[in-house]
Amino acid sequence: MQLKPGIKLLSEIEGVGATAEKGTCVNVRLNGWLSKGEPIDQNTLNTFVIGGRVLIPGIEYAVEGMRVGGTRKVKISPHLAYQQTGVPGIIPANAVLIYEIELLGVE
Repeated sequence: MQLKPGIKLLSEIEGVGATAEKGTCVNVRLNGWLSKGEPIDQNTLNTFVIGGRVLIPGIEYAVEGMRVGGTRKVKISPHLAYQQTGVPGIIPANAVLIYEIELLGVE
């Protein structure tokens, strides 16, 4: 499995359901941390169309190719996250993020 440059796969449990592809609507559960372990998103549910630019690019790219029931833990470089701006008071500029993504459904 090949991910885009800037995303490193840390672990994966492959699902058995439908595959998430660009243009499909997906339901995911996210848990996110800064690279030093501070939580930023915990047990967050999101529904979005892959490629719709709703979430940071790193998450959208990491979901692509997953199958329902699967999980991926990925390390996302700043250029695919919040870049040099960050999120004031939550995510510092140029932060590397760690996300655990569970694919709950594909519509």
